[in-house]
Amino acid sequence: MKNITIGKILEVTGGKLIGKVDPDYMAPLLDTEITDIATDSRDVKEGILFVAFKGEKIDAHKFIPKVACLTKAILTEEDEEMIKAGADGALLPENVAYIKVDSTIEGLQKLGAYVRGLYPNKVIGVTGSVGKTTTREMITCALSSSLNTYHTIGNMNSQVGVPVMTSRMLDQPSDISILEMGISIPGEMDRLAKVVKPDIGVVTVIGVAHIEFLKTREGIREEKLRIASQMDENGVLFLNADDPLLWEMKGKLKHKVYFYGTNPEADFVAEDIRVDDDTNSYTYRHGNTKMLVTLNVLGVHNVLNSLVSLAIADYLGLDLTKAATSLENFEGLRQRVIKADGGYTIIDDTYNASPDSMKAALKVLQSMDNIGNRIAVLGDMFELGPDSGKYHKEVGEFINTLKAEDGSSAIHRLITIGNESSYINQAVENNMEIESLHFNDKEEASDYIKKTLKPGDAILFKASNGMKFKEIVSNL
Repeated sequence: MKNITIGKILEVTGGKLIGKVDPDYMAPLLDTEITDIATDSRDVKEGILFVAFKGEKIDAHKFIPKVACLTKAILTEEDEEMIKAGADGALLPENVAYIKVDSTIEGLQKLGAYVRGLYPNKVIGVTGSVGKTTTREMITCALSSSLNTYHTIGNMNSQVGVPVMTSRMLDQPSDISILEMGISIPGEMDRLAKVVKPDIGVVTVIGVAHIEFLKTREGIREEKLRIASQMDENGVLFLNADDPLLWEMKGKLKHKVYFYGTNPEADFVAEDIRVDDDTNSYTYRHGNTKMLVTLNVLGVHNVLNSLVSLAIADYLGLDLTKAATSLENFEGLRQRVIKADGGYTIIDDTYNASPDSMKAALKVLQSMDNIGNRIAVLGDMFELGPDSGKYHKEVGEFINTLKAEDGSSAIHRLITIGNESSYINQAVENNMEIESLHFNDKEEASDYIKKTLKPGDAILFKASNGMKFKEIVSNL
């Protein structure tokens, strides 16, 4: 937010000032520089713009009188009387810029788009049903070997998080920016694209996450591909050639498209994939260029995530060897492989879950070269709409297809916890090679797991974040 004044925020958002400001104080107030944005009243201090949102549980407008004692700039949807009423009649401090707009989210997005317009270098936007965060971090890792990068922090990929990230783009010098863009309902990608205006767009996978709101996988694809809606004629898309719905778009999009994947017809190909101990390795191929790549994270999905990272480095003309070497040190964010004191291995993938990410995690479990049992502990996946049972059942059917090298089942024991996950269990209950158990109570399941885990076992934990599987992992 360097060199952004209250006056400029007022202009960019199209808001109007409410509250009382002394005439002699108006000019210095509008010239006051704002250094950052806060959407949580607890994060407000001098020089910060507080943006008040009406959430499902809390209306932040009620904190405005308190916040106005700490900073001089507040973005609000409510007028003075409404703010007072919501704050139990508290008076608004004078000589503060209360900027009234129709929508604080739209106002924030206008501000984020304004700062993005001042950024002189390329911006990469990353979206997809699965793998957005890991792909964004891998791209950052690969490009950071040659460039100063700016990138999304944590889960700041929403309608609020994205404009906050773009508003900070000028705070530190960078050569390129990598921004994650997450959506769940129709129309959201268009709004984010207006903020990010990506020069390069990445779409990882078209899955069924948020299908409750986007209705079909084709609808999800259409929404994700709107990432290109604000690209100029020089814009470029990188699409996953292993995803059938994305591969179908070959030759159908107006922007330049590069495909990446294990598909030999892709522009950037990962071939000769090998799993050795705790590493993945593969050969990167593009045109006449071939290079061995080694990763310290498991799973074919991470091969693809690293592949698009190298593809973008290649497209930008960066040193591929340096990029690949940097990726060797990538440790991952969401999925952790833990060697426990009890002699067993925990795959902690409890951050969130969709059918596609759950299948990818199961493939990682399949690849574990351990001497004991491979155990999958799976829970409910949220936001799958009326066909939730069907999608859970598909995961169970997928488990039945996973084989070890000797042709036996790769998964020895399945433990499901919750309501919807019972459909996963039902799909494998006739598989005589898999011991399957279902629990409605998480604590009861946790006690069972503790009692039955043995040295040499490998155990995967995967469910939507709301299932709080992290508590079971912590107990272990």
